[in-house]
Amino acid sequence: MPGKPFQSKLEPFYEFIRECRAKRWSYQKIAEVLTIEKNLPVGANTVFSFVKVRAKRRRVYTLPPLESALSQASPSHGFFNTPQLTHETKRKYNIT
Repeated sequence: MPGKPFQSKLEPFYEFIRECRAKRWSYQKIAEVLTIEKNLPVGANTVFSFVKVRAKRRRVYTLPPLESALSQASPSHGFFNTPQLTHETKRKYNIT
């Protein structure tokens, strides 16, 4: 399809939005400032979507190597061991 690819109307205000989020401004407050001062009517959800799409992905959490996990002493060592069952299990249904 010919034509320009979609570009958000918030793109020219990228740095402004980034600085506001760094100051911990709410999306609602950023939307109000853009509407009043920058003459750009937007909603809080629009600002949120703009930030979410352009945000860096969060770091993937990984487990430590198995050796270091086993070498640490657990304060509950032996507490959660399941005892061996000594009783006989009964059949649930009597099918003959």
